[in-house]
Amino acid sequence: MIESKPLTLAVAISSVLATQVQAGAFYAEAVRELDAIEWNTANPFIDDASFNLKIRTVGYDRRSYRSKDYSSQGKVMYTTGKKRDVALALWADFESGLLWDTFGIDLGMYGARKLEHVGNPMVPNLWSSPDMDGIGKLGVANLHFELGDETAGVKGRIGRMMVDSPMVKSKNDYAVPDTYEGFRLDAHSTWVSGYGAEYDKHSFYRSSGMDRVGVDTGRGFKSIPLQMAGVTLGNNTRTPTFSVHYAGQDDYLTKTMYQVQMGMPVGDNFFLLDAHYHQQKGGKHYAGKEDHKANMLAINLFGMIGNFEGFVAYSQVGKHAYDLWFTNDMFGFSNLTTHIWNDFTHGKMKAVSAGGYYNLADHGLENFTLLSQFAYGWNGTVMDTNGVPMHGGMMPLTRSNAWEGVAGVTYEVFSGPMQGLWLNVVYNRDGGGYYNHTGGRIMLDYTINLF
Repeated sequence: MIESKPLTLAVAISSVLATQVQAGAFYAEAVRELDAIEWNTANPFIDDASFNLKIRTVGYDRRSYRSKDYSSQGKVMYTTGKKRDVALALWADFESGLLWDTFGIDLGMYGARKLEHVGNPMVPNLWSSPDMDGIGKLGVANLHFELGDETAGVKGRIGRMMVDSPMVKSKNDYAVPDTYEGFRLDAHSTWVSGYGAEYDKHSFYRSSGMDRVGVDTGRGFKSIPLQMAGVTLGNNTRTPTFSVHYAGQDDYLTKTMYQVQMGMPVGDNFFLLDAHYHQQKGGKHYAGKEDHKANMLAINLFGMIGNFEGFVAYSQVGKHAYDLWFTNDMFGFSNLTTHIWNDFTHGKMKAVSAGGYYNLADHGLENFTLLSQFAYGWNGTVMDTNGVPMHGGMMPLTRSNAWEGVAGVTYEVFSGPMQGLWLNVVYNRDGGGYYNHTGGRIMLDYTINLF
């Protein structure tokens, strides 16, 4: 299904550097400001609080455009891929101000109602079971604190939260988001920053529950918390940076990423070079393969040129497939060749990717943004479920090469009666050794700020 994985880096940078209001390609930014309540208690915990409502309609469609293949696995892939899901969702997010300039709370409730659900129930979709009519959950409920300033400081969070880390990220482009329960601690100074976190529960975007993180060992369930840590040397506003990031579940799968980033302004434009090397090792509970080891090199170049933001990327995997996922469908972001339906991380696979989005402000259409991206992988190790244990989010690969492309448009309203409206329409297609599917996503958000 459509996810916003490939442009995560671009979105993060543009959110900091953008100097004009324009439609966001993958995430809604416009909010309808109602100011229904104005607090004047002289207490920042109350006066600085905010409460947002998001009404979301989302629809996915996916089907195969090819029915013949030389392999038995390919025939199964092509003939079982039909799926269409439509849902109506409501998000309610509350953020308090800071008590004593230090403590605050966040609350987030999310619900979705099924409008349509047809096709193969095994294909990824909005619901964990075909029998589900809806989802409802308290996805966010945490206490957080902040100490210090921009020069040096510490902040932390405990409870349920969304996660946005270099190694693991919450998905928030479905009917409801997936969230985590645990704690996170961050610290920063001018030239060094770091973080540590542990999460023992996870709420998938397809379900209502907050499930304990772990694996079924065959003798019962074993709880294995997800642990993360990282340190960055340098200041990304002044110098290149070097980072080391870790994420892992003991006895299941551990990952380490070494990353170098270097930004370079050129006149009014900006470029960023991002290179990283990944290593992972499987434990005794990982797909029955305690000796699993894999590595991957990735190089991404991102650029902002006027109203265009784009990237080119290259990745190369070692002998064994690199798994982007942890247990409980927890997704680990890697690089810009990791695409939308497919990961391009099979053993020995090399991949290139390019894409971007262009806002039409220079043409008097600042509410519209065009987007496209394409990935091609080759030299991958063919994987068939006959005798090869599938693991994580790895997709079967029936040929050594594969490709995937996407094109779409976003419409977002920042002023006037329809302020807060965001519409994203995306068409997607893949082929080669992957599913040979075509389809897309329509997502309509209307976000209201009550106070």
